[in-house]
Amino acid sequence: MMMELNLHGEAVAIASLADLRQALARAQSLAQCELWLTMTVDAEQGPALCMLKNGASAWLMYLSGQDAASCHSLGDEEEEGECSYWLANGQVDVYPAAWCVELALCHRAMAAFFTTGGARPAAVEWQPD
Repeated sequence: MMMELNLHGEAVAIASLADLRQALARAQSLAQCELWLTMTVDAEQGPALCMLKNGASAWLMYLSGQDAASCHSLGDEEEEGECSYWLANGQVDVYPAAWCVELALCHRAMAAFFTTGGARPAAVEWQPD
């Protein structure tokens, strides 16, 4: 199976978990990034998993593709405040800190998305958008 990982606007083909781990290591080295993992057959229509990262803060968004239903990760619901994220198009978005999950969980979710062919990762608590 082939997927495409788009790291802050730069697309890379992902053919194996080793490829994915290498790309995630690169993302880990960046202070902030926008990362998308999509099916290469039809990236616009298929499932997609997005990670926004700012330092130690990160959150995930899952798009199913077929029905345009989306959901986002849910971390500590008691967490107050917000976190800003720099997007590949230069825009800065702000999201609740309660959506943040550990980077290690984001990486496991990316691996699960890849190995299941685009299924929503079960290890993450999701909230519909």
